[in-house]
Amino acid sequence: MSLFSFDPSAQLSVVALRVKDRDRMIDFYCKMLGFKLKTEENELAILAAADANNERIWLEESPRAKEHFGEVKRLNHYHIEVPSLAELAAVYSRLVHAEYPIIDADFTSENCSFTIIDPEENRLVLSTTEAIKMDEASLLTGANPALPLSSGARISGLGLHALDVNEECRFLKETLGFDFNAQQVASQALVDGSFHLSVVASDTENVKVPSHQILGLDFLKFTLTDEQFERLIEHLVSQQQEYYLDSKKRILTIYDPVGVEWWFLR
Repeated sequence: MSLFSFDPSAQLSVVALRVKDRDRMIDFYCKMLGFKLKTEENELAILAAADANNERIWLEESPRAKEHFGEVKRLNHYHIEVPSLAELAAVYSRLVHAEYPIIDADFTSENCSFTIIDPEENRLVLSTTEAIKMDEASLLTGANPALPLSSGARISGLGLHALDVNEECRFLKETLGFDFNAQQVASQALVDGSFHLSVVASDTENVKVPSHQILGLDFLKFTLTDEQFERLIEHLVSQQQEYYLDSKKRILTIYDPVGVEWWFLR
């Protein structure tokens, strides 16, 4: 059997979300979190870090998709990692000053982090790789609310809800070559750091709804080298895994058992 795994040159470039109110979401992600609006194309808004052209989040307005706000959907959470405590403090300060609800804040452990729910109820964890213990008052005192996200800000992980956890984990391991730790968290070593993915059992009917019909997580976009891209094709053929390849053979997409679309670009 053909084997496939990511190599350290691979990168997760984009997490795409289907949204109901694109303008409201753009306002939140830019003013509160510190992204910049790179471009808008029809219903699509592309967000990047403030000092880079690297795309990070796509917001696709889908007025006909069902909201299911307040209900469990495919996405359990996703994780934005910033390279410095200063950037994390800036985001936190903007949220506090705007009186935006913050949950699960922890600045006293080595992994400073906090959790929020965005305006369309996607759960979002923010953390920093800079390991400094600090209390909330000190964090806010030293914060610069005008500081945007730098190019080092990235999507470092996410959690999915699945009807069949074993099936989703088998896909991640056998089809995409993820490694699992003792806590059953899947991981890949990418060019800008590890990407982690956890799978949580859920019997909600929303997990069965096709991604284009429901708001929330739509797809993940990775970039691969030519060699790795070809190895992925060979591996999928050997596994008899259905996939789509565009006419120029530069974009490959597959669906996981949960219904999330994975894009791979040369």
